[in-house]
Amino acid sequence: MIHSVVYGQASPVVSWHGKRATDITEVEAYLRGRVLDRLRDKEDASAFKADCLALSGTGMARDTLEKLLCSERDEREPWEIGEALAECILEDEGAKWPWNKERDKRTPQASLPGADLVGFFQQNGRTLLAIGEVKTSEDTSTPPKVMHGRTGMIYQLESLAHDTSKHLLILRGLRVRCRDTECLPLWQQAVKTYLESGGKDLILFGVLMRDTEPHHLDMKNRADDLAASLTAPSRAELTVWYWPIGITKWPIILRGGPSS
Repeated sequence: MIHSVVYGQASPVVSWHGKRATDITEVEAYLRGRVLDRLRDKEDASAFKADCLALSGTGMARDTLEKLLCSERDEREPWEIGEALAECILEDEGAKWPWNKERDKRTPQASLPGADLVGFFQQNGRTLLAIGEVKTSEDTSTPPKVMHGRTGMIYQLESLAHDTSKHLLILRGLRVRCRDTECLPLWQQAVKTYLESGGKDLILFGVLMRDTEPHHLDMKNRADDLAASLTAPSRAELTVWYWPIGITKWPIILRGGPSS
């Protein structure tokens, strides 16, 4: 997606940037295409439909299947769209998510605890455990409230960086999801790297979605706080995305409506 980097800074453990997308038409197309496919879990939905079609021999059975598929919920909250948007963007940058969180909503007991994003990140021939948090905010404050306190992004990332009990649950859950799939080698490589580094070699992602004018204070002080609590080889990449379409309009766009 075309965007410009409007501010940022990099250090050995924390990189933080503000990125701005300005092409409304392109953003609408990305939301209605890539992001909506993610929210609908297109891969699983296609497999489900194919299996059901193989079992539906009569016209009535096929009509019933079409009605069943049409009953799927397409109404989404902005925070759900924000998470899916972050997953898609990070996947474009080298992340791999072995599981679509939409399946967790259908089977809540299957969800992994403690993080919005869980998967792997491939860079320079290495595979790392990737854990992340996504915040979608309509707050006009700088920084927004979602960056503060025990429910704020930075506190959550610090906890994810240091809480080995969460690492254990995440790695176990990922093993189940990667077993018998093409992602198993990624899990093996990430676990090997994690163990050999004493549980430190992993990457944290923090993604903040905004529809305000860019301001470096949305992230700077929070990034400094996180940098003070991390030690290499752990590292974090924090990004504030500034969108040209109001966040409250995102669900309307997914339904095919106008952004203005």
